[in-house]
Amino acid sequence: MDRRQMENTIAGIVRLLGTSLKNRGLYPPSHPLVRTPIEKCCAELDTLFSDRAELALTVADETLVLEGVPIFHLTSSLELFLARLGSIGVPAVIFERGLASEDLERFVLFLHETKEQGLAVDAIKDRLARAGVRHIRVTASDEERDDFEAARRVYGNAIDVVVQALSDVRNGKVPDGASCDHTVRDMNGMLLRNRDAMIALTLIKNFDEYTYNHSVNVSILSLAVADTLGLPEQDRINVGVAGLLHDVGKTQLALDLIRKPGTLTVAEYEEIKKHPEEGFAILGKMTNIEPETRKIVREHHMRFDGAGYPALQPGVRPNPHSQVIAVADCYDALTSMRSYQMARTPQGAMEIMRKLAGKALDPDLVLLLERSLGAYPVGTLLRLSTMEVGIVTSVPGQGKGYPGISVLYDRAGNPLAAPETVDLSESDPVTGKVRRAVIGTVNPMFLPPVPLESVLAHASA
Repeated sequence: MDRRQMENTIAGIVRLLGTSLKNRGLYPPSHPLVRTPIEKCCAELDTLFSDRAELALTVADETLVLEGVPIFHLTSSLELFLARLGSIGVPAVIFERGLASEDLERFVLFLHETKEQGLAVDAIKDRLARAGVRHIRVTASDEERDDFEAARRVYGNAIDVVVQALSDVRNGKVPDGASCDHTVRDMNGMLLRNRDAMIALTLIKNFDEYTYNHSVNVSILSLAVADTLGLPEQDRINVGVAGLLHDVGKTQLALDLIRKPGTLTVAEYEEIKKHPEEGFAILGKMTNIEPETRKIVREHHMRFDGAGYPALQPGVRPNPHSQVIAVADCYDALTSMRSYQMARTPQGAMEIMRKLAGKALDPDLVLLLERSLGAYPVGTLLRLSTMEVGIVTSVPGQGKGYPGISVLYDRAGNPLAAPETVDLSESDPVTGKVRRAVIGTVNPMFLPPVPLESVLAHASA
């Protein structure tokens, strides 16, 4: 599709939305003049999603702009559409791959029925989520400019959802399955948009908030593996929600037992083994939870070799995606500091998991996780041929090319005043040889600490 065709397609998409909104004020939702523009719009969007994960519609200087293409020739329906966005307080709309006509219908209905003016972005997000809009999200106009900031916002929202879900269970309430589904879709969209930014956040550990961080990290890593597997979107979401809620059954166990630093007694271990079944039961009471998600939560401690818990009934086969959670769970646990273990480096964790492959873990999924993370996962410290030490901030696509590196320490091991982004492909103009090459990994315990979050934020700027 050339630029002229692209501009015409984009202009047509926005006009169809405006036409549907205008006609919604005159006819019932089932009327062809309301539904037909929606269906045509959905079909046009599908053609653009063939080579991108999302499309951004923004309002800038009272002009509608879709994917950088301004719409200047406003019809009466487009003027109404622009006015409703401005009145409600919608500065930017992101359409995600997987969008269905139902999403557009519900979004248009939201624009038609909302009478309040100047709503906060968070309030608009909440209303759209409750309306069942899954593949359209609303953001502040500058919210999407910095991928690391956007990823951190998505990650923070996911933490809030997990905190609320676990709190609800402990207080005898049923958690909101719709909010879990929505936050996983946000994480999936962010992962498709910038995998490095999202994966990087799983390496920023908070010892005091391990339970919540771990749940979100397992969801993100599971989504990454599911994407590498090429699973259909709904299957990816099912896996991601299972990752987010895989340990919800632990809310039924005593906190002292969960946090015990020493070896568990036989009786204590038997108690711990109950949490997958407890989680299965809790998810059964929640809305917007697919049967597949419940089954994966129940089976996430079943081993690849058939051992583990709970034991399957004769003739019952485990869900093929349950091991995705097992692999993600293992990796995040190994790379986290706990009262009973030191955190492993990404490389160290993968070495342990390779030894578990074929026994506790599915060897193919261990390989896929490694492929998702790259030979040197984001967060790995590397010694360069200059004797400088840098951190991996991005991994090459399809395993080809060089990782993104920010140098943190000089050749004497002293922290730099600010991270220095370097290009491993850069050659010395005199010798023709690369300026820097990777010698090997470095254990961060042997170096002065640096704030990982600020390093990654600098790398994405």
